[in-house]
Amino acid sequence: MLDTYEGESGFRPANESDIMLRLRVLAGEIYRERVYAQYIMRQMFPATATGEYLDAHAEQRGLSRKNGTVASGHVIFLTASSDHGNILIPAGTQLCTNDGQLRFTTDSDAILSSGSQSVTAGAHAVQEGSAYNILVGKIAVMVTPIAGISVVKNNERFTGGSDRESDEQLRARVIESYQTISNGANAAYYRSAAMSVDGVYSASVIGCARGAGTVDVYACARGAVLSNEKIAEIQTLLNEKREVNVDVRAVSPTAMNINLYIRLTVAEGYDFDTVAANVREAVVDYINGLGIGNDLRLSKVGEVVYHIEGVADYKFLESYGSDREVPLNRFAKANTITVRDE
Repeated sequence: MLDTYEGESGFRPANESDIMLRLRVLAGEIYRERVYAQYIMRQMFPATATGEYLDAHAEQRGLSRKNGTVASGHVIFLTASSDHGNILIPAGTQLCTNDGQLRFTTDSDAILSSGSQSVTAGAHAVQEGSAYNILVGKIAVMVTPIAGISVVKNNERFTGGSDRESDEQLRARVIESYQTISNGANAAYYRSAAMSVDGVYSASVIGCARGAGTVDVYACARGAVLSNEKIAEIQTLLNEKREVNVDVRAVSPTAMNINLYIRLTVAEGYDFDTVAANVREAVVDYINGLGIGNDLRLSKVGEVVYHIEGVADYKFLESYGSDREVPLNRFAKANTITVRDE
């Protein structure tokens, strides 16, 4: 801009002149408008749109961003001895993990009867999110102390927690809706309906599952079955969207437990236990992320292991695991993933 002005006027304005000030302001406004135009261009297409603009693209395809869900499970309250009267554990008793990061609360009142040393109570996370799908033994602290109760712990995993659908996840569903056109009568239509329900990670459809005019829709969370209430919610939605004279049924798939034994060699200077824990966590995450009907390939698992920092070499013990074909009514679930030193 400055060069053009100089060429047209025959002189170059000084830095402190009024003309230079105006040119700088004008250049800043032009740059701001160009940046905004580029931003709008990105929001015009589902492949690059973000936030509320991506939500608008999804709405045009009959989709909406899924909300997160709350994890739930059971905890056990214990006493040091059975020499006590009835102990009330009220609903809303606050608990947390041993590191103090994640909080949970009990669902309803529970009573530890006189002479007993333990009682089980339902509990749920105080917030939505997959981070609350904790492993056995993670809950260990009573934020709300109760006289007579000495220990609290969870003897089962908490499940059902999921994060609010990210831009990447919603974008994948939007793009899929263009690639696999739903016409109200094909598998894509019913799968799209099931996937729109909060907490559903994966879904599959089997036509003529129980004879002509029947459709079974399988849906699960990430590496876990959905609650009966969530399956009922999917069923209600399918009943609203089904074709006339078609019997559509929402079904919970069966988990296919995956056991693997990995012999690991770590690079020099790395702690084996730390690398092994990272490998185990990554493999579990990969397997649980396969969803319904997606086969397990050891070559893919190996790729996950190989890219963990500190891994020098690895080997699968064949007698403990191999490629697994996963049918459309089952989902892969990491069960026992053993990582040992070479």
